[in-house]
Amino acid sequence: MDALTAPAASAHSQPSLARGFDRYLEKLVHAWCEVVATIGICLVPLFIILDWLTMPRELLDRFFWYRGLVTAALALQLLLLKRTRPGPLSFLHGYASALMVAGTISWMTVDAGGFDSTYYAGLNLVIVSVNLFLPWRAVHSAVNGLLIITVYVIANAFWGGPYHAAALTNHLYFLCSTVAIGVAISRVKHELIAKEFRLRAELVATNASLDRSREELQVARDALWGEMEVAQRIQTALLPQDRRLGGYHVAARMLPAAEVGGDYYDIVETDAGQRWVTIGDVSGHGVEAGLVMMMTQTSILTVVQEQPALGPAEVFRAVNRALMENISRLDATRYMTLNLVKVEPDALVVAGKHQDILIWRAAERRVEVVENDGAWVGVSRDIDGELNDRRIAMSPGDVALFFTDGVVEATSASGAMFGEERLAAALACAVGLPPAQAIEALFADVIAFQPRQDDDVTMMLVKREQ
Repeated sequence: MDALTAPAASAHSQPSLARGFDRYLEKLVHAWCEVVATIGICLVPLFIILDWLTMPRELLDRFFWYRGLVTAALALQLLLLKRTRPGPLSFLHGYASALMVAGTISWMTVDAGGFDSTYYAGLNLVIVSVNLFLPWRAVHSAVNGLLIITVYVIANAFWGGPYHAAALTNHLYFLCSTVAIGVAISRVKHELIAKEFRLRAELVATNASLDRSREELQVARDALWGEMEVAQRIQTALLPQDRRLGGYHVAARMLPAAEVGGDYYDIVETDAGQRWVTIGDVSGHGVEAGLVMMMTQTSILTVVQEQPALGPAEVFRAVNRALMENISRLDATRYMTLNLVKVEPDALVVAGKHQDILIWRAAERRVEVVENDGAWVGVSRDIDGELNDRRIAMSPGDVALFFTDGVVEATSASGAMFGEERLAAALACAVGLPPAQAIEALFADVIAFQPRQDDDVTMMLVKREQ
């Protein structure tokens, strides 16, 4: 569950905060319903061992089929959960899992002797496990528990054999007590989840306010300071806004260091309908690095607009030839790490050499590291043998994170680097947020880690939503 984090809800009004919390709770319940179904798939057939040790031999075949059927039903439910998105009715999966298992156990008690059978104890386990795992509201714990007891009572009242009233009273007493405990657990857990969500919403709002204040301060400095600050403003002004590219949502940010840097990213949709994202980093800092960055941006835009049929590697070669010529005219020694990424409906096609790419695989709930293997811009004119297109498959919900070295090389007061592993963990925590807010959360982690920013920090997040 580490990958599920609260969505950034607006703290400006209680209704919007409540709506945000409802959506957050829906995601949690949906995810934990998957866990409950998985546990049922594992434990239900395993209990055949207990049946073998405690039940009469004539019931074993029947119990085997009961357990097989409910395990198959749970497997189908798990598949449905994985293929659907969280919603207001996700909690019904919790009811379904509990009632399928509880109904099977209740029918087993009928076969094993009705109300007098001690096999009812399995119902306590179902009530406890469902209410322990599912972060739903207390009312669902109460209703779910009472439904389980009702199923047990009806099954044995109509189809069970003779029984002793004392045994039935004892069983119902323990079942009702278990329901009461489950309701109490759910109430406390729900209050803790709500408190955590409110605190996170306040933190996100505070970070947003800090970001706005930082932007206002930067505008004031640009108006007062000299050539370097003006060049920095030009550099950031050329960067695109967040946008959608077909079935993808792209969000990116760059936080420049004190002087003009060479970080670069772009989001492009050509007249021919081709979609591209790019990210790179020019060696060094200063106006010269910023100039190389702007020449790169212009070259890429020109090539992809005028030659839409080219793939990333071919565009990279054309840009490298143009940049080699321009850099030589500047009498400068500059090179640039660069990724050119063509956005296709079900994949990202990448060329160039830059930082590793982190891919959040939604289906597997893990971060995959894709290593870059290619060439740099501005080092050699002949890069044909070093450059190939690399295709990265993207499924719905998958998220690709591109970043510059200013992220992983951010240094704490003790001298430790932020590093790729810490960035992957931060990505896993942020993927539950909308892309723009996820980027803000990642930036907040990096900014909080380093006491002083020595390099540009740039990140671009590409999420496949369809």
